[in-house]
Amino acid sequence: MRMDDVQICNHAIALCGSTDFIQSLTDNKVSARRCNQFFLPSVERILAEHDWSSATALATLAQNTSGPIAEYQFNYTLPFDCVKVVQIFSDDSGYSPYNRWKVRGRNLQTNLDTVIIEYVQFPEDYRDLDVLLATAIAYEIATMLAPTLIKNPEIFAILNGAKEKACAKARAMDTLQDKELYTENDVWEDQRLRVGGTSSGGSASD
Repeated sequence: MRMDDVQICNHAIALCGSTDFIQSLTDNKVSARRCNQFFLPSVERILAEHDWSSATALATLAQNTSGPIAEYQFNYTLPFDCVKVVQIFSDDSGYSPYNRWKVRGRNLQTNLDTVIIEYVQFPEDYRDLDVLLATAIAYEIATMLAPTLIKNPEIFAILNGAKEKACAKARAMDTLQDKELYTENDVWEDQRLRVGGTSSGGSASD
């Protein structure tokens, strides 16, 4: 079953061996205050670890002319809900392995004059997340809750190991779900393999 934010937190509380469940992250109880403190940082840490299919989105970026630019010609403001950039595309040519870009703070810099990005985002509804991803987030929250809810070092060590297994399982299953994985190419490697264009010695079909 897909879980919302409260259900993810209650799952984390249960993983700690506690029954101090919550109805809302704003409940006036210790477990709710701790969940409210740890929830978003835990979500961001797990989302940043992988290009999750159920947490990716596309957005057309607007050029930002107010900030300084180094290395590249154009500066673009990233969406407010962007955890990390997966890939960038041009409106004119789509994806190219030769697209170069760099994230600086909340901006993306590139030589492309139009940019669409694929990115991992904070979800508006946590029920959109795959159940294995939501479970990995619950384990991450549980490792943060355990020291204050149950104060048992053995349980913390067990949870930390279980979290690593849950994250690995979620990543493995996500990778199998019809994902096209891009490998960043470079000109010299393409010329060596005689793909991706022409070299100084002639065309790739010579």
